[in-house]
Amino acid sequence: MKKLFLTIVFFAIALISNAQIDKILGEWSTVNDKTGEIEAVILIYKGDNGLYYGKTTRVFEKGKELFNPEYIGLVLIKDFKLENNKLVGGTLWEPHEDKIYYGKISYNAKDNTLIVRGSLDRYGWLGRSQTWIKGE
Repeated sequence: MKKLFLTIVFFAIALISNAQIDKILGEWSTVNDKTGEIEAVILIYKGDNGLYYGKTTRVFEKGKELFNPEYIGLVLIKDFKLENNKLVGGTLWEPHEDKIYYGKISYNAKDNTLIVRGSLDRYGWLGRSQTWIKGE
C-alpha cells in the first residue's frame, strides 16, 4: 500500500512538472519597459538535445511589424534546462546591445505571464527582470 501511494505521488509530481513546462513553451511577446509596446514575439521550444531555446518569430518597431527576414529566427535564448518548474542555466542574447546575459525563466500563474531575468552574474543578483505576455 505504501509503494502504491508513493508511486501515485511520484506520477502526480511528474504531471505537475510537465504541465508547468507546457505553459512556458510557445510564443511570448516581449514588452518594452518604457513604452509598453510589443517589440518581438519569441517562440520558446525544446531542442533535440533536451535543452530549451527561444527564437524570434515576429519583430515590431514603434507598434508596426517589420518584415525583415534577417530578424526572424534569431536564437536569443540558449541552452536552458528545466529545474523546479523554471528554465535555468542558459543564456539570453540582447541583440540591440550585442550582449549575452545569464538567464532564468519562470511562469507566473497569477497573470499568465513569463518572468525573464537576465543578469551579469550566474546567481541573478546583478540584473533585471522583464515580464512577457502570452502570444501576440
